[in-house]
Amino acid sequence: MKWLLFLYPWLELWSLIELGIQTSATSAMFWVLGASVLGIGLFRLAGRQTLEHLQQAQREGVLSQQLLMGNVSRFVAGVLLIIPGLISDVLAVAVLIAPLRMLLAKLLVGGSINAQHNPYQGQGQGESSGFQPWADNRRFEDDGVTLEGDFEPVSPEPKGEDREPAASLEHKPTERD
Repeated sequence: MKWLLFLYPWLELWSLIELGIQTSATSAMFWVLGASVLGIGLFRLAGRQTLEHLQQAQREGVLSQQLLMGNVSRFVAGVLLIIPGLISDVLAVAVLIAPLRMLLAKLLVGGSINAQHNPYQGQGQGESSGFQPWADNRRFEDDGVTLEGDFEPVSPEPKGEDREPAASLEHKPTERD
């Protein structure tokens, strides 16, 4: 994996040099400039739409996961388009196309995380469900252990003769002990 991170910038550079050889250096420069402008536009669009969707969700009280997924994909595609090179541009197009985005997600994640932690698994594909923060809490079921105890507030110890003797800490057995 480390070698891939080392090779990636070189592959991007090679793709731009190859584009310049096949067409012209000017067209390669215009490609990079156009992709960067498009990437910045997508980046700004994703930010603006995310803000609008969050405001709408605040008014309605429901945050739809599907609304944010489209904005996140536009954000990622914008970042990929800003990076100069043809490989990142092809990845940006793949992120923008929904079926290819799902394929990329399965390849990168392995598909196991979504199957394990999706609380809305029983719902159909077309249905969009609202975000419910309490839905994940059903995984953490109570195992029947309750810890009980008493406490007394402790203030800083007074100095001098007004000082009271410290109370000893001892375990008080309950009915279960």
